[in-house]
Amino acid sequence: MQDVFDLLDIAAKNYPLKALAPEIGKADPTLRSELNQKDGFKLGLLTTYQILKITKDYRAFHRLAHMLGLVAFTLPEATPTDMPTLMQMTGDMTKEFGEHMQCLGRAMADGRLDKKEVKVCLKELTDVLDVTVKIKAYLEQLK
Repeated sequence: MQDVFDLLDIAAKNYPLKALAPEIGKADPTLRSELNQKDGFKLGLLTTYQILKITKDYRAFHRLAHMLGLVAFTLPEATPTDMPTLMQMTGDMTKEFGEHMQCLGRAMADGRLDKKEVKVCLKELTDVLDVTVKIKAYLEQLK
């Protein structure tokens, strides 16, 4: 969990922290103490949300999601007349699926899957799922 705090601290310092603190309604020393987990100071969910939203540095969020066995990504903004974006995403999905199938084919050529091959194939499958979920989210915005 410490690396989540470290990533939030990096995001705040890169913003920089002196500008971020007043934007979220905190004094600079208070925010520093919360990020450094000093005794008596707690970094709450609302403050964490504000840091992520204002800095747009989502590494801490992605790390936390990973620790929970989840993935997160930015949803595309849909418009009913933006067919090139939808077609591009559909092309990307087809490409990623093809790469995943090639990976599986190479991995299974010897009749078994070793741990390294499984890791590579899972990465390729994650790419397929990522673009597929983005297309789903895009289309759901249009209904």
